[in-house]
Amino acid sequence: MNQVEKALQRVPLFSELTEQEIAHLSSITIQRRFRKHSFVFLEGQERKAVYFIQSGVIKVFKVDEEGHAQVISFLHKGDMFPHVGFFDQAPYPGTAEVIKNTELLAIQIEDFDRLLEDHPKIAKKVMKIMGRQLVRLQKRLQEIISGNVQQRVVYSLLRLSEEFGVEKKSGTSISLPMTNAEFGSMIGASRESINRTLNQLRKANLLEFNRDEVLVYDMKALQTFIRSM
Repeated sequence: MNQVEKALQRVPLFSELTEQEIAHLSSITIQRRFRKHSFVFLEGQERKAVYFIQSGVIKVFKVDEEGHAQVISFLHKGDMFPHVGFFDQAPYPGTAEVIKNTELLAIQIEDFDRLLEDHPKIAKKVMKIMGRQLVRLQKRLQEIISGNVQQRVVYSLLRLSEEFGVEKKSGTSISLPMTNAEFGSMIGASRESINRTLNQLRKANLLEFNRDEVLVYDMKALQTFIRSM
């Protein structure tokens, strides 16, 4: 079994395929490596492939008419993207930028569409993935419409801890290279408001942060904090 076949077997979407089917799938799958700050695709480009993240982190964002970037999501190991546009010719709905060196598996969209047609169980799993993405977007909407900036920041930290959090002795580490401006674009707040709020949470001894990481000392205390506001 070659390296691509082993990588495909670790993708939950393909867990029910036989070794023969995995071998065929590997023949239409390409391993690609992207360095930090490079782009996998740009918003509006013709959609050519579906990607599966083996390692690294991808930031997906859209640019509005005034040229402002709005972060849609961060994706990491195990994620499939994009989540929309199957069985049609829609272009990529956003730009995918690499923020940590990343390894991907890429399958051409025509091959992936045939795979879904031939394997209804895989198509059903893809629908579940799209459903989970919808839940993520609903949580994002909740963050944006929630009261003040403090509440929006805390709700966002709670969500990011679910998606990226790693438990350490000192607390929950969210390792995500993200500027305060990017954080703000996710929840409709300015960079200055994000910086001020994070410093308030730091002074309350709830977390520590730097450019690459937020360390939440006690998630329950953070949840209690938001309920008391």
